[in-house]
Amino acid sequence: MPDIEEYHKPASRLTDDDAEPGSSSEAMPTNPQPQSGFFSALPLEIRQNIYRHLWVAAGSTQHVYKASPSPLAPLSHCACISDPDAEDVREIKLTNVLEAPPAEQAPECRDGAFTAEAMAQRDEINDWRLRNASLWCNHWACEEEPPVLRPVDDSIGDSDGDKKKRRTMVKEFSPFLAILLACKRMHQEAVDSMYDDTAFSFIGIDAVSRFLETTNAESLIRINTLHLIWAASIESYMDPEDEEAITAKMQWFDLWSKAADKLPRLKELRIWMYPQYARYPMPHEEWFKPLHLFRNVPTYEISLRWFQDPATPDTGPLDFLEEAPFKYERTPPLGENPLHFHWRRMMGLFLDEPRSMPTRRQKKKRYLGRS
Repeated sequence: MPDIEEYHKPASRLTDDDAEPGSSSEAMPTNPQPQSGFFSALPLEIRQNIYRHLWVAAGSTQHVYKASPSPLAPLSHCACISDPDAEDVREIKLTNVLEAPPAEQAPECRDGAFTAEAMAQRDEINDWRLRNASLWCNHWACEEEPPVLRPVDDSIGDSDGDKKKRRTMVKEFSPFLAILLACKRMHQEAVDSMYDDTAFSFIGIDAVSRFLETTNAESLIRINTLHLIWAASIESYMDPEDEEAITAKMQWFDLWSKAADKLPRLKELRIWMYPQYARYPMPHEEWFKPLHLFRNVPTYEISLRWFQDPATPDTGPLDFLEEAPFKYERTPPLGENPLHFHWRRMMGLFLDEPRSMPTRRQKKKRYLGRS
């Protein structure tokens, strides 16, 4: 395997005849496509600059998440549109909407029907309830971002004579997918810079594990930036001798061991840890031990948010993290649970938090057609 430092050459030396050995830019037995002005008129250096500008336009930070809870679910991605360090106001927002006077039911209806105002209020409450329980944590805006749509002319009807034209709206292809599927030569030229220049922000550890298992080693070794949004599992603070806790901790250790081995060029590792609900205890000390494997990462930060640790309720230093290789900050929950006085009203609503949160609660605009 070539030395890691040899994977990058200065852009000024990039030509079609001088590509990196073993990289996607290396001359490969593919069609050179001389009829294409993009390949024949533009040098490799310019083409790769174009690819990099496309990645930035698509979103330099991309959330990676599992498409469904199934163990075999494929991964999907979307651009991050949130500030990861912004104040988390989900509890406050839910409290505010619960404190509003309940909208009255329509007096003329005896079947319990709601007025439009009452339905809007109920939907707003349930939106904030789900945001508080979301695995996307403070990135709920990224989770709910509607899809980008494009018009497509389609035909309907059983026979050629009966078919009628209609315009449908379908989800737009990702710029990443469009470039990588254009042709083999473009794929080979662009794929390395995609991994070099993109910050991969994972929603939960299942997405990280799936990504490490399904991405080839040549691509993984080029990744510079990894972010993790993690709603800490209950097993992370329950009795360490419990069988479920032991199994979960072994999986956690195995995940970070593989990440340290497969991502040797990391320059930035940032982790935002949240409890599944505010005021849950912090993970046990043992859960932080595998995170010491990344002591050589230049930018290494962990944000501990909303946890309530009875032993140290303030934001002071934690003794067991005194030798930690990462910088960390603690954002404690509100001293009093603002939702405590509203539990009766929440129980009266139709929607409870689901046992298994959806992978992405994307709000859809009205459209017909394939996704």
